[in-house]
Amino acid sequence: MQSKYQQKLKREESVRIKKEAEEANIQKMKATPREKSNKLEEKKRLQENLRREAFREHQQYKTAEFLSRLDAELPDRSTHQIALRDPQSSTWKLPVLPGNHSWARSRAYKDSLKEEENKKLQKMKEEQHQKSELLKFHQQQQEEERTKTHQAEHRRVNNVFLDRLQGKSQRSGFEHFGGHWNMNSGNSWVSFFFSLK
Repeated sequence: MQSKYQQKLKREESVRIKKEAEEANIQKMKATPREKSNKLEEKKRLQENLRREAFREHQQYKTAEFLSRLDAELPDRSTHQIALRDPQSSTWKLPVLPGNHSWARSRAYKDSLKEEENKKLQKMKEEQHQKSELLKFHQQQQEEERTKTHQAEHRRVNNVFLDRLQGKSQRSGFEHFGGHWNMNSGNSWVSFFFSLK
């Protein structure tokens, strides 16, 4: 009796262990795609951060390059200070100048951005105009093609009609005393006279 009970306990324990192993396996299988997804997200996040950092560095480099070029182009005001005489006194005063050229740089930078934007806008307008002209040209070509096709069809229908009319007049011409018709041979008119018997 006790051995049966022990066997039953062993079976239950075995079933429980098997179920736990299966559950662990299922959880592991579920975790694998989640881990892959998390790794992919992390990779995307890192790439985005690297891209932003590279863009920021590029912008800083371009700004520094622009400001250094601007410094080279603008005259150094500190060396060109002009002494102004105060009419109320006999002393000379120097004009008050800012310590740096940040305002001038900012202004020049904004002007250059505006100029670049205007150039882009002008280029877009020109491209739009070219597209419009090209579309107009294509529409004209299509209209000319339609007109030519229509005229050719009209001529074909007229020729068929004239051919039928000419065939009828030739058949009925033998019954008349005199018939005049164009035989289309050198565009010359030929007269035939037939008498009825």
